[in-house]
Amino acid sequence: MSLDIWVYGSGARERAIFESCEKSPLCKSVKLVNEFCVENLPDLIIFGPEQPICDGLVDKYLKLGVQCIGVNHKFSRLESSKLLAKSFMVKYGIKCAKLLPVESNVFPQVVKAVGLFKGKGVKVVYNQEQKNEFTRKLNARYFIEEYLDGDEISLMSYFDGKKLINFCPARDFKRLNDDINSPNTGGMGAYCPVDLTDFQLNKLNAYLLKLQTALISEGADFKGFIYSGLIWANDDWYVLEYNVRLGDPECQVILNHLKNDFLSIILNGEVPQYNSGYSACLTIASKGYPDNPLKGDEIILPKCDDIKVYFAGVKEQNGKLYSNGGRVLSLCTSGKNPFEKLYDFADKIQMQNKIFRNDINIS
Repeated sequence: MSLDIWVYGSGARERAIFESCEKSPLCKSVKLVNEFCVENLPDLIIFGPEQPICDGLVDKYLKLGVQCIGVNHKFSRLESSKLLAKSFMVKYGIKCAKLLPVESNVFPQVVKAVGLFKGKGVKVVYNQEQKNEFTRKLNARYFIEEYLDGDEISLMSYFDGKKLINFCPARDFKRLNDDINSPNTGGMGAYCPVDLTDFQLNKLNAYLLKLQTALISEGADFKGFIYSGLIWANDDWYVLEYNVRLGDPECQVILNHLKNDFLSIILNGEVPQYNSGYSACLTIASKGYPDNPLKGDEIILPKCDDIKVYFAGVKEQNGKLYSNGGRVLSLCTSGKNPFEKLYDFADKIQMQNKIFRNDINIS
């Protein structure tokens, strides 16, 4: 089997998926696409970002006879409707944070926007002033959840229509910096694997069995990715959110940590195998991100064979690279202490208004 493949999307995550497909013996050709097209259709489309999935593009391509790796429109509401996701969890006994009255004055509490906000629609608020400021800025419907304190992990799973194939847990860093009041972003860095105790692993396996049972019971009829945002609290895993795609930047670290073929995992049901050590990713963003990122800076990258650079908000013009978005680059490497290499490389990147976190470490 040798397939013509499209990867839908244009960010760093999609470029990492593209690279994984390109090196697979199951791939004949692969290209990135970023708009709905019905000409010269491929054998397989792998969807990256949430918007086309939630807009129902998977269903449209399936009707055209194209095999798709992406959650269908019905089940995409696990991400696009956080309240529906909450009812799904409650129905199947999946632990999650309790809903609070909107007017609740018990702090800290979590404000969550209704709809898709690319990782920026959630904030922990510690007083009424912060709550009022964030909800005004959201300018959207929202609800309130209890605050859970604990370590978080990102658990990405592939549902093949019958069962879940689970990747190793990753940890991402949403806040812009280490200030607890800093805004959430799409992700400023990540690493995998996360070291868990046997007790935590057993609880994780129990949760994944519940999730698999719930999907099957609900008649899930798609082949695609489910992302579980989990927090360890009260000696168990609680679900903070569901996404219906691979996380960014968690996708980059998982794919770079894989020892076996990504396409063999999602097409042939192979169990993921991993390299030793850790895989890490560091995001280079533009000043002003996430609200008003500055654009147009020339980017000059240092040479380093040990670090992969995936473009996100980058524009190429006359043979030069320029920043063209909030998250500009994803830097990835592996090893025992990968962030040390990433920080050194990030310091050497020539980009006038670059920002990145330098406090992320393996924990």
